[in-house]
Amino acid sequence: MKKVMILTLSLFVALFSVSCIDSSSAEDALAKGIQGEWHLSSWSGEMSEQIDIYVEFKADNTFNLYQKDWNTPIYYVHYTGTYLIADGVITGKYSDGKNWGATNGYNVSLSKDNGQLTLIDVDNSDDISLFVPVTIPENVKGGAAVMTTRGDEMFNIERFL
Repeated sequence: MKKVMILTLSLFVALFSVSCIDSSSAEDALAKGIQGEWHLSSWSGEMSEQIDIYVEFKADNTFNLYQKDWNTPIYYVHYTGTYLIADGVITGKYSDGKNWGATNGYNVSLSKDNGQLTLIDVDNSDDISLFVPVTIPENVKGGAAVMTTRGDEMFNIERFL
């Protein structure tokens, strides 16, 4: 009886370990898959045609975001911060300590067909952002204004991630 219990426990531990490895490797693949530069191709939000976003996700879990919208129609605003992927959800925090707009993060997925990155607000499944892989143009990087929290408040700039 003791051998049967030990064998059963051993099998359970082995199965649990394999399932953790599979989910962990899927998480690693997703984290590696999003590393790079992306351009917003569509967004389901209001006035989506007036928003242009480039984002770079780096291997060290930092990001650069370049955003142009109706408040800054002439130039891009540059934000930096950190991100984390856990259980298929990406969350982020800007360098000034503000969290991304989606309170509980975005469900994140990569399309194997076209390499498209999809972010869906965990709390609002109608908020969908689609990104395509690109190289962020130098004129976007070089011409972006670095905005502080005070700058956001002065110009009523809304962050879209």
